[in-house]
Amino acid sequence: MAGTWTASRLEVSDVRSWSRLTVDLPPGGIVLSGPNGAGKTSLVEALVLACLGVSCRTSREAEAIRVGASALHVGLDLTGPDGARRRDIGYAPRTGRKLSIDGELVRSLGAWRAAGSVLVFLPEELRAVKGPPAARRRHLDRLLEAAVPGYADDLVAYGSALSQRNAALRSVRAGRTGVDAVLPWEPGLATTGARIITARRDAMRSLAEPFARWLADLGGGGGGIMGLEPSPTSLADVPDTDLPAALAERLETARDREIGAAQTLAGPHRDDVFIGQQRGEGVTDLRRTGSQGEQRTAVLALLMAHREHLGARSGLPILVLDDVLSELDPTRRGLLLDAAVGQGQCILTTADPVAAQAAADRGARVLSVREGLLAA
Repeated sequence: MAGTWTASRLEVSDVRSWSRLTVDLPPGGIVLSGPNGAGKTSLVEALVLACLGVSCRTSREAEAIRVGASALHVGLDLTGPDGARRRDIGYAPRTGRKLSIDGELVRSLGAWRAAGSVLVFLPEELRAVKGPPAARRRHLDRLLEAAVPGYADDLVAYGSALSQRNAALRSVRAGRTGVDAVLPWEPGLATTGARIITARRDAMRSLAEPFARWLADLGGGGGGIMGLEPSPTSLADVPDTDLPAALAERLETARDREIGAAQTLAGPHRDDVFIGQQRGEGVTDLRRTGSQGEQRTAVLALLMAHREHLGARSGLPILVLDDVLSELDPTRRGLLLDAAVGQGQCILTTADPVAAQAAADRGARVLSVREGLLAA
């Protein structure tokens, strides 16, 4: 275990329904309990902003600013494997983010972000199982950005080269340029794409056993299976060391067809993640045929596997479970609480008093949220 991330004091100004709030967060389990609309998820959003610099609810931070306010601010005392830090983030629509650590301005979001410090389950996280391939790729990529040095840079470089190659393909199809315009972008796609695929393969090998174990522990039954579905599928049997050459060859052989399509039709940007379960002699694809309950349990098992993965590499992250307890039957709720409460810091939100009491029975501290007020 590389250490544990713990948030101790959260200060919120002008985030959603919250005007001003300071709350001391204890280690261990915490339940934010209160009716719908009381601001529980907004506190979760503020915590994530202070850890990662982005909202977990919207891609437009301006939407998180309280109505009538011109800017938001969140401060957080966060302890990680490298010690305690005071983190501050401000955001205003015209000036963007203002970031600091221990009072010192930080200009780069990448340098400021506490990668791997928090894992969040929101109801829409079901997309990580039942959603499109892009949702599953993004779920995996978030883990790798936190766990693998340089992975985020490779994603950016690959995306840039992909955009440039696609623009060149469109230009060739339109007759504005020759095929030579496509060629400069292919070496970068091959080399960064190979590193992305290798990192994803390594993660799948590491996550497969914990995912199967957590699926069983959370009441989903045994036989959990996950793995990378590469694009193109012919890459599945290519050794890691041969991936750059294989990707370069594929780009060359597919070039004429991709000029006709005006886009790069295969590559890591089209990878998918298989999530399934062995049942008897067959395998059920939970992405497509799993019930809502099975998919929810699979997402939670995946989240717990991700937490275990990060815990061994960059520190056990804060686990945030927003509005999940009320969607589980009492048995699975108890199994989840037994797994989540007591190991590291875990923050749960619920509008269900019975669920809050079940967490309290396992040692979690319940904080009552009522229309902009928070009390122990």
